[in-house]
Amino acid sequence: MDLRAPDYSDQFHCLAGACPHSCCKGWEVVIDSSTADFYRTLPGPLGDRLRAALQTEDGEDFFALTETLRCPFWDADGLCEIHRLLGSEHTSEVCRSHPRFIEDYGTLRETSLCASCPEACRMLLASSSPLTFPLFRTDEAGEPADPWLSPLLAVRAKSLEILQDRSLHLYSRFAELLAFAGAAQSLLDEDAADRLPELCRAWITPSASAQPTGGNLFPHGWEILSGLEILGSDWRALLLRGPEAVPGTVPAPLLERIAAYFLFRYELKAINDGDLLGRMQFAVFSVLTVERTASLLPLREALRLYCREIEHNDENLDALLTVFRTDPTLVPASFFQVLEP
Repeated sequence: MDLRAPDYSDQFHCLAGACPHSCCKGWEVVIDSSTADFYRTLPGPLGDRLRAALQTEDGEDFFALTETLRCPFWDADGLCEIHRLLGSEHTSEVCRSHPRFIEDYGTLRETSLCASCPEACRMLLASSSPLTFPLFRTDEAGEPADPWLSPLLAVRAKSLEILQDRSLHLYSRFAELLAFAGAAQSLLDEDAADRLPELCRAWITPSASAQPTGGNLFPHGWEILSGLEILGSDWRALLLRGPEAVPGTVPAPLLERIAAYFLFRYELKAINDGDLLGRMQFAVFSVLTVERTASLLPLREALRLYCREIEHNDENLDALLTVFRTDPTLVPASFFQVLEP
């Protein structure tokens, strides 16, 4: 099996008790079935407390949070009592893997570090160099690869090449990414994924005058985000200030790295439903949103809040992909208007 992850992944270490925004507070702690079974049979006082905290709803096990929205096993020193007394192998799977998102594509496994984690966010923004995603080969056998995997890998490689061409204005690169994704989407819609590699080889940057214009991406984007499920009052307050936000306060190399982060995590997911263009719109929209909110608070915090609210909520992600297909204000033409240099 091939393994791929961002180039800073190996240096990641959880800040544990030093984390300024612990994942042990404010998050529902989902407990996987094998861990829940272990807790239900563990003897002694700790086992009793684990069973008292464990709840089940719609077939899913989780810990009921305290009145202060803390995991009941998060110690005052900021460390996990279960980890300390039983070892990390007996914490829930979601606790062991966070902030990693792991995707298996048959013969390929990709791991990203969600920027909702303060340390992962810091590492993403700690460099101005182009973000890379090294590939490692292992002897582990994977499942048979989907026929779309190889063509979509070629599309993503070309997307990153376009994104990281620093001879062009960043917004011009974003516009080209949308045009490229539109051309690739047409081939997917024709069930011609086998022609995607040739599209990548023959692609020529379109002229700016060839792009149509559309409606106002912002402030309508703030209304769309405000209509999604909201986890924290800090995000709600930030969205209310959205109309005050302006672009242009973030260095282009950092916005490029944020865009590469979103492309890496989401572009290959088109293998599941064929919606490549929607995922490109999501990536560009995410960067444009973070760029604007970074005029109201530090960039790290703007990115962390956005990722916390959107990336950990499948309903929010699905809702955004839907509006990119159905809302005339969020079609690619509206993006081209915003992205004119």
